[in-house]
Amino acid sequence: MDILNRISRKIEALSAGEQWSITAQELWMSRGDFQSISAFLARESEKGHFTIAAAEEASVRCGSASLLLTKQ
Repeated sequence: MDILNRISRKIEALSAGEQWSITAQELWMSRGDFQSISAFLARESEKGHFTIAAAEEASVRCGSASLLLTKQ
């Protein structure tokens, strides 16, 4: 679960209000694996430490391969 640790450390390092665009390509993972990470992040965002959204509106319709994370 090294990838989850890397993502968690990156989120912790963000300042309040700072945004991070996460892509499947940046993480070197398949679209399917990225969708799994996206689902995990969606559940984690319910804790209120950050919010996530599709980085582009078109990506929502096509199966997002990128997310925009905002630290709260």
